Amino acid sequence: MSETSPNANSNPFIKNWSLDAVLKSIPLPEISASSSPLAFLHIIERLKTTPREGWKRFDIINGESIADHMYRMSIITMLCPPEENINKDRCVKLALIHDMAEALVGDLTPPDNVPKEEKYRRELETMNYICEQLLKPMSPTIAEEFMGLWTEYETGETKEAIFVKDVDRFELVCQCIEYEKKYNAKKDLKEFLHVRRGIKNEFVKKWAEDALREREAFWAAAGVESVVEN
Repeated sequence: MSETSPNANSNPFIKNWSLDAVLKSIPLPEISASSSPLAFLHIIERLKTTPREGWKRFDIINGESIADHMYRMSIITMLCPPEENINKDRCVKLALIHDMAEALVGDLTPPDNVPKEEKYRRELETMNYICEQLLKPMSPTIAEEFMGLWTEYETGETKEAIFVKDVDRFELVCQCIEYEKKYNAKKDLKEFLHVRRGIKNEFVKKWAEDALREREAFWAAAGVESVVEN
């Protein structure tokens, strides 16, 4: 997410993040490497309870979690038109895994001033831990699949990864408009909408254009001007 409000991120490990420190802060049971998925499931449970930080900066109460965002992304990927010849089943997996590292890294946003290289390093270390320490004892094949999906999304070169990145941006546009409606035009979240410029697939661009027309009509009916830059 991208925003400018200065409110502090709730993640206490932003400046001095280390995987060991985060793991020590989590009350995990003593589970040795085995075929049990429990340790993995306890880790990703945090995706259900970790908020998307950008909304908190605008005083959005009870905003979406990381898991909320990834769930709707997964549904959106299933709406891909068949004629696009995109593997939707793979896209669902990419959507569900692309932010998995945030379970331990948190949702870092531009005002946190964490360089992209450092953000990637933290997420890569986390995914290596999840795959090598938690999933590989269960199944090397599963571990390899998860790591491969995460890497594919990060690399962003396959048509599936490009589409899911588009969906990531489009889902943010939708959520932005929904929060503006929820707060009856008292919160202008237009600065999030710049993400639409990164959308590459023409059919997703049209989805985003439809969303912006809906937003324009909403603000016009509210009698308030909120101009979105082209």
